[in-house]
Amino acid sequence: MKKNSRRRLPALIAALVVLLAIAGICVYFIPLVKVKNIEVHGATNADTAQVAEATGISVGENMLRVDSAAAAKNVASVPWVEKVTVSRSWPSTITVDVTEHQPVGYVKDKGTPLAVNEHGQVFLSGAQPEGAVEFRNVKADDAAAIEAAAQAVVALQPQVREQLEYMSVKNAESIELHFREDRTVFWGSADRAREKAEATRVVLLRDGAEWNVSNPAIPTLKS
Repeated sequence: MKKNSRRRLPALIAALVVLLAIAGICVYFIPLVKVKNIEVHGATNADTAQVAEATGISVGENMLRVDSAAAAKNVASVPWVEKVTVSRSWPSTITVDVTEHQPVGYVKDKGTPLAVNEHGQVFLSGAQPEGAVEFRNVKADDAAAIEAAAQAVVALQPQVREQLEYMSVKNAESIELHFREDRTVFWGSADRAREKAEATRVVLLRDGAEWNVSNPAIPTLKS
């Protein structure tokens, strides 16, 4: 009897494996676990409905067959979206976590504003985001100049940035900041941006309409 039991054991194990495989196939192809919700987190400027639709995932779809990588790639094309991850939140929710571009400036291309993020990248056409600084005298295709201008804005302390009205950006080596009350600060390039930001903060506390902080160690007042 013991020998017969030992002989049956491999057969039982094999049968169990086959049954589990069949069950797995059924669960994968038959939507027993369905998508009921698509939740979007982190979207402030992006339209959450548009983000959810861009995933390409439908309510009622089999949770196991959701292609999260493809969904994330689709969402990445939505305006304002810089980074995105798509994941399953069991038992029935798809979670879309969005990181948006942070606008710091904009340039105009034939009258059309182009929003620029903190990395100096144009990410949206036709938008002039609230709080973004206009970069003037710069061509929309001058990537180096736009990036340098964005670095300058990012380096400024919040209380200084609030006073900034616009920037004149002739090229990446010639950046000039225009503040309220007709005060200007010439930066030159974006090199040593943190030091120049501190020098700018200091000179704005002093008298004088035009300052040069291209050498932040020795700010000079233009005559």
